[in-house]
Amino acid sequence: MVMNMRQKPKPAEKAPITLGEKCNQSCVFCSATSGMWRPQRPAELARLIRGAGGAVGIGGWEPTVEPELIRVVGRARKAGISRINLFTNGVRLADMAYLQRLIAAGVTTFDVSFPSHLEALSDSLTRSPGAFKLRVTGIKNILKAPGEKYVSLVFVINARNYRTLPRYAEYVARQFPGVTHVLLNMVCVFGEVEKDLSLVPRFEKVKPYLASALAAFSRHKIKCLTDNLPLCLVPGFEYSSVDARQIVSSGAAQKIPGKAHQKECGVCGLIKLCPGPREDLVLVPGAVRLEPSGKRAEDIARAIRLREAAHL
Repeated sequence: MVMNMRQKPKPAEKAPITLGEKCNQSCVFCSATSGMWRPQRPAELARLIRGAGGAVGIGGWEPTVEPELIRVVGRARKAGISRINLFTNGVRLADMAYLQRLIAAGVTTFDVSFPSHLEALSDSLTRSPGAFKLRVTGIKNILKAPGEKYVSLVFVINARNYRTLPRYAEYVARQFPGVTHVLLNMVCVFGEVEKDLSLVPRFEKVKPYLASALAAFSRHKIKCLTDNLPLCLVPGFEYSSVDARQIVSSGAAQKIPGKAHQKECGVCGLIKLCPGPREDLVLVPGAVRLEPSGKRAEDIARAIRLREAAHL
């Protein structure tokens, strides 16, 4: 039986594993093509597994196209790693037999890229005709496979899909009961996006659709987290911020690589909980417009602690 968000907490931080530089899709928002994800050599991989502690994450490009994936998962489990995360586009998981082999080998956590609930838009964003149906089948296969699993969906917000966010939330609630949480992640100016800056939406245009989607997820009791979004873009849902949760968990404000406060942040009441927008997004003309908040950081921190305690 799939554990719901109230029963199972979010997995711990994971040591990253990249097995190759191949993919069975060609997403317009892919950051892997920037060269930031390179496969580890055998000796490096062995050291990583030995020193991983309780959790590893396998991702980078598309791990399910790599023949050694199941063997590496088995090695990690044999080394005593109890939480093995797989970041995937889910296409190969339409094959239930293959999915069951992954679970039997030791995969416990699935993060599945799901950029749209609309078939034509999804296949366009992934530049992979026919992939949508396979991805949906893959997600449903994970959810109905036996055993406890942590299943999340990742939606990369871009100029071509942000208007669909509210309907996306309703689709997820209706089609994927048992999903543990959804991550709404603003597109980064890496890899493929560097070639087409029109994929970067204006923050103020995203804001109302984002608010509606967050409200829908809350209404359906689906945990929803946000990343690469300053707190002023999620008023009323500041507790959804991955950065704010990280800062509250660590007990101190911190510099997060690639993000920085802007001049507007100086008068924001939440500056201690928000590292500011991504610097690469600020460089895109007209993309970032900030609206300082008058809320108190301690009130948001309290809300985050309460929700974390309830695994929300």
